[in-house]
Amino acid sequence: MNNKNIFTRVRFGLLALALTSSVAYAVAPPVDDQGKAEKKKDKETPEHIAAMKAKVFSKESVSVAIGEKRFNQTCVYCHGYEGSGGKARKLQGRDFDADYLFKTITKGKKRGSLVMPPWKRTFTPEQRWELVTYILSLSEEK
Repeated sequence: MNNKNIFTRVRFGLLALALTSSVAYAVAPPVDDQGKAEKKKDKETPEHIAAMKAKVFSKESVSVAIGEKRFNQTCVYCHGYEGSGGKARKLQGRDFDADYLFKTITKGKKRGSLVMPPWKRTFTPEQRWELVTYILSLSEEK
């Protein structure tokens, strides 16, 4: 092998390395896991959860509408249209405590072979409180 072939191979190898590393960076840039974890912890503090509860209940009619949309996207399969029941228990006409509902939505529930998944990682505290307002609205006389 002569020096020209080695130089050409090294040059193309470096070019390929540069291209693949820049593509990898564009697809998955470095993530600051520490910052994300701290922000997530901040959102799950009792103070933040209480603040979100107050915020959601202060604009209850809007929160109920948003909660209904989220319920229809994620909960209707098991709890039925307007909480009429299905695979899971009926929610209509039941008298719930708001904090109990929030805890159940957050942590999930297992009853026999039925499992309600925890929604803590899927929904923010505000979104979970919106679901609570909608479920509470189902217990009211229509």
